[in-house]
Amino acid sequence: MRLHITNGDSAGGTLQQAFPEDSVLSWRDCLHDGPVPAGLPLDELSAVRAQFIADCGWASYEDALRDFRARDARLARFRDFEETVLWFEHDLYDQLQLIQILDWFNHSAGRPSVIQSSTYLGPMDAVQLAALFPARGPVTSEQLALASAAWEAFRSPDPRALEPFLAPHRALPFLAAALLRYCEEFPWLEDGLTRTQRTIAVLQAQGIADPRKLYSAFSRTEDPIWMGDASFYLILEGRLPKPTEWRWDATRQRFVARPA
Repeated sequence: MRLHITNGDSAGGTLQQAFPEDSVLSWRDCLHDGPVPAGLPLDELSAVRAQFIADCGWASYEDALRDFRARDARLARFRDFEETVLWFEHDLYDQLQLIQILDWFNHSAGRPSVIQSSTYLGPMDAVQLAALFPARGPVTSEQLALASAAWEAFRSPDPRALEPFLAPHRALPFLAAALLRYCEEFPWLEDGLTRTQRTIAVLQAQGIADPRKLYSAFSRTEDPIWMGDASFYLILEGRLPKPTEWRWDATRQRFVARPA
């Protein structure tokens, strides 16, 4: 029996159909939102993430923590399976999950297989997912090292740590573009608005006011699509992103301190 790890319930449910004898674990965490503080092991970080989810009103703290604890426990039992296969796609949501999991394996002496998809896994049917399975490959030392370094940079309180990872790398070919999109969610140097906030302003100026229609229109501007509607509505409500001392210089693709 294998353990398949993927981004969420949509792809996870279809993977279960494609491989009914195997076990499927859906990671389910929008790491691009909320705190992901440095230096915490997975169990402590999961508690922080559960509190963030509760603060957003997406679940109670107890329910969120229980789900994370169950998820983390299944991951820790990966040696019970003949193979662990990671299924992740090219967008920001997935790439952050991928480097988190690869970092965990790097510190756990585990060597899973990985499928890095350039297309969305969620809309695929079981036949399409099964067709990707032969393309999996064992995770390399280079991939583990890059993922750990990028995960550490992502969790750093200084976002400038991300800048070295904005250049494409063959080991994780979708990571650079995903991290660049994350950087664009910091306030921009020109006007203090994030890329999402700038897009929302343009759409609202076009007369789109309904939140659901705004999200739909916003998603059509994103390639790849990475943000779910729950995160989008928090931005509309002014609850994300949190204030920061850093500004994103989109022209030079680097961070600078907020002007006085």
